Amino acid sequence: MNYFLTGGTGFIGRFLVDKLLARGGTVHVLVREQSQEKLDTLRERWGADESRVKAVIGDLTSPNLGIDAKTMKSLKGNIDHFFHLAAVYDMGADEKSQQATNIEGTHSAVNAAAAMEAGCFHHVSSIAAAGLFKGTFREDMFEEAEKLDHPYLLTKH
Repeated sequence: MNYFLTGGTGFIGRFLVDKLLARGGTVHVLVREQSQEKLDTLRERWGADESRVKAVIGDLTSPNLGIDAKTMKSLKGNIDHFFHLAAVYDMGADEKSQQATNIEGTHSAVNAAAAMEAGCFHHVSSIAAAGLFKGTFREDMFEEAEKLDHPYLLTKH
């Protein structure tokens, strides 16, 4: 199995990568140029080298995640599962950065997964997608979300 992750160095992503490595295969992790050291540190924690956890340089807010053509070509048809976890998870962040990352970044991830011809796209969000809905909120309850007047709640929705 071959996996691709956005947000692979984040809080949830680092645990998911560990689980995916236990299943075998290769994990490709989108990282910004300046975040490669963070991935190197996590590789040590996972006990995985560059052959098992591959850095893919890019940017969530760029078309096709900012992945260069050569790398995109090498990934095309070779990704079984694409996990989109990257987002701004900060209610104090400004509206513009939340929209760029949480909305446009998700569009970019979907487009990149399509360009890669990924087998399955998994989108991980937060309970904030429900707004301030009280009670059990399921994936099929999109219309029931309430009080989405905060930029964080709106962009997660």
